[in-house]
Order: sequence, then C-alpha cells, then structure tokens
Amino acid sequence: MADGTIITSVTDALAICSNIIESANNEVVYLSPPSLLVLASQFSLREKIKMLIQKAGRVRGITDFSYQYIGEMREILDIGTDARHVDQYQGIFMMVGDRKESISSMSIDVESLSIDTPLVALWSDDPTYSEYLMSTFETAWEQSAPAAQRIEELLKEGPPDI
Repeated sequence: MADGTIITSVTDALAICSNIIESANNEVVYLSPPSLLVLASQFSLREKIKMLIQKAGRVRGITDFSYQYIGEMREILDIGTDARHVDQYQGIFMMVGDRKESISSMSIDVESLSIDTPLVALWSDDPTYSEYLMSTFETAWEQSAPAAQRIEELLKEGPPDI
C-alpha cells in the first residue's frame, strides 16, 4: 500500500489539487467527473492550470460529459488543456503532478457531488503509486475521444428533452 494521507472532504481534495498544480513543473493529468471540474473552477484551479500551461507545462484531462457541460469543456479547452471524453465513466477521480504527487479517490458520490459530499481519497507523494495512476490514466486516455469531437456530437444531437 502506498504511503499517504486519507482525505475525507471535497474542500480538502480541491486544496490538494491546487497544491499539486502549483508544484508541478511539467505535467498534470486528471480523471474527473464533470461536476468536480465545475467545483474546481470555483476554487480557481482553472487559473492555476492556465498558469502552468503558460509556463510550458502540459495538462491532460479526461471526463465523461454531457450537453449541460459543453460550456465548461469549452473553457477548459480554451486555456490549453488537452481534454478528452470517455464513455461509461466509473466515477473515480485522480490527479497526478509530474509523476510524483497524486490524489485519487477510493469512494466518491458523483451523482450528488457538492462541497459537502463525503469522499475518501488518498493523497500521496509515493512515485510508485503515481506511476500506477499514470498507467491507469494512459489506458483511459487511449480509450477516450477528443473533447472537441464530443462537443460536436452533442451539438448535432441538441439539448436533451426534459
């Protein structure tokens, strides 16, 4: 088992994500539910990602998004994040910075995600665990489609009937 700290609140998880982004020099990758991306933008993580990209860092992200998240995804693409869509998302969350520091969920309720939603996540600076998460991320990356392509598909389909 990787050494690390158990995190039990969304607020703490977002604070750790902020630290991971600020500490990264080269690359940040993440796999996230789209609802968490909305919360992340409210905690200024998007601005931190933009600053990393402006310093020649690379950011790649994967999510499963629907029509209601098109605006959010466009904003993520506009700042330079290389974003992708994966079907049949299983609700896990992870972020890895420079293949050294990571946070990954063990339990998260993505259906009703808010600042107050309980979660269980592991925050670690174990490089072996980060490499494990990176291999999982790379597999998901290969099985996902560019976010811009998904946006086009959703716009052709139009908004869902409510």
